[in-house]
Amino acid sequence: MKKAMLTGGFLMSAICLLSCNKNLDTGSTPSSTLPTAARAVTYQLVWQDEFDGSSVNTSNWNIDNGNPGVNNEQEYYQSANATVTGGNLVITARKQSVGGQPYTSAKLTTAGKFQPTYGRIEARIKLPGVQGMWPAFWMLGANISDPNVGWPKCGEIDIMEQVNTNNTILGTMHWDAGSGHVQYGGSTGATATDYHVYAVEWDASSIRWYVDGTNYVTGNIANNINNTGAFHNPFYIILNLAVGGDLPGNTINDGALPTTMLVDYVRVYNMTNTSAPPIGSVISLKGSNGLYVSGENGTQAMTCNRTTADDWEKFTVLDAGNGKVSLRSMGKYVSSEDGTQAITCNRTTVGDWEKFTWQVQPDGTISLIGNNGKYISSENGTQAMTCNRTTAGAWEAFHI
Repeated sequence: MKKAMLTGGFLMSAICLLSCNKNLDTGSTPSSTLPTAARAVTYQLVWQDEFDGSSVNTSNWNIDNGNPGVNNEQEYYQSANATVTGGNLVITARKQSVGGQPYTSAKLTTAGKFQPTYGRIEARIKLPGVQGMWPAFWMLGANISDPNVGWPKCGEIDIMEQVNTNNTILGTMHWDAGSGHVQYGGSTGATATDYHVYAVEWDASSIRWYVDGTNYVTGNIANNINNTGAFHNPFYIILNLAVGGDLPGNTINDGALPTTMLVDYVRVYNMTNTSAPPIGSVISLKGSNGLYVSGENGTQAMTCNRTTADDWEKFTVLDAGNGKVSLRSMGKYVSSEDGTQAITCNRTTVGDWEKFTWQVQPDGTISLIGNNGKYISSENGTQAMTCNRTTAGAWEAFHI
């Protein structure tokens, strides 16, 4: 299969970029990135590999053999390069001639063994950061082997790709929009040679990419928009470390070999939207800018610009009667100020302005509607928060 370089003209979120497909010819305890308080999405762990044994669990994984014949990659995949030690899956790339290829490495897939539709799919991974390496954590539509489907009609979700020595993490979706291959995705920065949790949250409405719990790009798949029906079918999971290829180029730092990609765990969760507010729970609210809402201890208007959730960024959800809630922080209540000025958290009692409707969005985020019928907005963290929006866009949606 050849690398496709067409781009989709569908602005689903923030950034459109080029990446590479990687087609195939064949087929514990919760993560610290998950919330510990009640939230609009609940998670149920349904599949995992903690790599705590002494060898690859072949009940979970297939191990590929051979060169995939795509993207001008230079490795020969073999089981000898996939080991389990120290609580990690260790995928090793070596300067070693096998099967006519100058390098060896490993690729593992769950094809035919575990093929989820939707969910949170995450892995904690440490990347090699070596010139010529192309590590990836990704998924392919399970119907790829159907001669009437193939790639890209099957769909592809690249949860994480990184190349060479850079610290750019790529997240991309590939599909056939009706007239051939298109793709959509984004990128974010992370120190590749440190452990990070790479994840997607995938439901009937969207695919959302995360690094260490921060959402950096979202793709819209609601109602098969732009022929995205492939993303409503089962997919299987892939881990591999390619050597060379169209994306990293074929300049390989042989002196840095052997090198490894370490996978601490892979976990998959079912996600369930819960429409009822978590009465009695202490929560923090994160805006679409990846920052937390702060009550500012009631001394000034509320903001959405905190990088961590400390006491001022924690709110107790209370029943305000008639299906509404109030939010209390540091002993004071959040007030909409009837939308006439920036919202505050300085009220000692609950009146109409301190009552909100808790609304769950299709992607599991929540919005809060004041007694004035308007939505609270994070204002993207650039100014004090308000309660004057007539519709709920990204700035009016919050993760818990």
